[in-house]
Amino acid sequence: MSKESGVVGSKKWAIVAAGVGLVYVLVRHRQKLLIPLRRIWPTDSLLPHRRIEIINSAQDPATQWVINELKQHCQSFKVLGFDCEWITVGGSRRPVALLQLSSHRGLCALFRLCHMKQIPKDLRELLEDDAVIKVGVAPQEDAVKLSHDYGVGVASTLDLRFLCVMAGHKPEGLGKLSQTHLNYTLDKNWRLACSNWEAKQLEPAQLNYAANDALVAVAIYQKLSRDLEPRNFWDRRSLDAQKLHNKFEPFLDVDFTKGFSLSLTGNGVTRTKNAGASKSKKLLPKKQPCRTMTTQSKTFYDNCLLQAPDGELLCTIDRRKASWYLDQNLGTRISEEPFTVRLNFEPAGRAVGDVGRYYQTPKENQCVVCGDRDAYIRKNVVPREYRKHFPLVMKSHTSHDVLLLCPTCHQLSNISDLRIRTKLAVQCEAPFKNGEGHEKYRIDPELRRVQSAGNALLQHGSKIPAAKVAEMRRTLLDFYADQTEITEELLRQAASVEYRVENTDYCQHGERVVERYRQQFGGLVELERLWREHFLHAMQPRFLPDLWNVNHNADRLEVRASEGRVDEADLQVAGVDVRPKVE
Repeated sequence: MSKESGVVGSKKWAIVAAGVGLVYVLVRHRQKLLIPLRRIWPTDSLLPHRRIEIINSAQDPATQWVINELKQHCQSFKVLGFDCEWITVGGSRRPVALLQLSSHRGLCALFRLCHMKQIPKDLRELLEDDAVIKVGVAPQEDAVKLSHDYGVGVASTLDLRFLCVMAGHKPEGLGKLSQTHLNYTLDKNWRLACSNWEAKQLEPAQLNYAANDALVAVAIYQKLSRDLEPRNFWDRRSLDAQKLHNKFEPFLDVDFTKGFSLSLTGNGVTRTKNAGASKSKKLLPKKQPCRTMTTQSKTFYDNCLLQAPDGELLCTIDRRKASWYLDQNLGTRISEEPFTVRLNFEPAGRAVGDVGRYYQTPKENQCVVCGDRDAYIRKNVVPREYRKHFPLVMKSHTSHDVLLLCPTCHQLSNISDLRIRTKLAVQCEAPFKNGEGHEKYRIDPELRRVQSAGNALLQHGSKIPAAKVAEMRRTLLDFYADQTEITEELLRQAASVEYRVENTDYCQHGERVVERYRQQFGGLVELERLWREHFLHAMQPRFLPDLWNVNHNADRLEVRASEGRVDEADLQVAGVDVRPKVE
């Protein structure tokens, strides 16, 4: 081979190597390289096919045509942007004036409900169709207003902030989500937001404001869905709608801010007591009382070994428990790595079947949902508000239902639990706090006035104006009808009046649910199974411990029954039938 051909060959190989290197760089850093490209795109390209249709009357022939087109678009992509506008007069909210529904194809229908006598039947059917997801920020609030004002239900609402958290993004308002994920700036001028939505004719700025809110909601949904299903940039397959639906189905019709606020900036998870109920309120208002759930980054599972006297493995335990056996002279150290303790006495039972093997299996220190190992919080799959009312035999050995979750997955799981708690509240007639019959004591207004009057006159009678003193004295004499004058003894008696009256209808949610399952719904193992199946469905954990089972406690009780270590009464409460089967 000549020297010249060798040089040409070397150049070819250099070009090939440079090309491979360029492809590697493009693939490795594609996200960073694409960001500047996105930012130089004109903002109008986000909604290139936008079409606004204004519906003023249910009788207008165009009304039916627009609704049919929305339904047609939903056949291929079952998602609609959803929003509502209204006005406030004299501090009181007027009925919803405008309903916005937008499809992924750019059609936005603005239904001017304030000019309609009733909601068209086909529009009602579309809103009530649970197969069509209605997306937005705080869509549940708008759904409640529509239900209250027009008697129409809105099924399958989904707050975009749930998708943000699931995809690892910060949950923000619609304007910030649009800027962050679409690089599109929404006009959020307060003058537009508070403008007259009941005007005879809406201004162009109002139409743009209303339509863009709904259209952007769909675009954000599409972007976040792609973040939930990451794939290579050359993979042009459409998103798996059913797989996505299964991920967020537990959060449909759940209020994102109802008792919770998600924070991805710290190591803790924050739960608020009174999270805002308005779109305009921030998720974490200043001066709002909150409780922080701290995460744990140190090892949770030590996986120390506990053996029977003959050396048979009983279970894995944490080091503190293992050391306790040694301190109490109940066991002997066998080895340091792995740290192993052998009992000096015969245990009540041995490991039997899959139940026993579950407790023998080492557990990983990671989030059982996503596998994160940086920080985690213990999750009670069967919440404590129910478990604490279980019989003792079902409250022992509950480690099976204590799993590790990272802060984000833990919070998502807690929010998804709201749906099951609501279902149980209805099924078992067990209202939550602030619901009717939940408060243990109620305030008797008359007794409260008597106590207040007696205490005020006794402590500060000389400083109170004469007219107020006369009013308080009348209150006391009206109550103590057999008395003709106010004495110090009477004032002391009035000041000590107990104005809190026990509520005879009081019930505690968790206690009532447990009682109903004991008596009517197949026993407590069914309640456990309900929560475990919900956790599997809602969170789709990929790193569960081996042999984790929705029927774990039922299997465990059957083993104990076969060994004569459980009372029949406890089995009946649990709902476990261990009677021999008749062939």
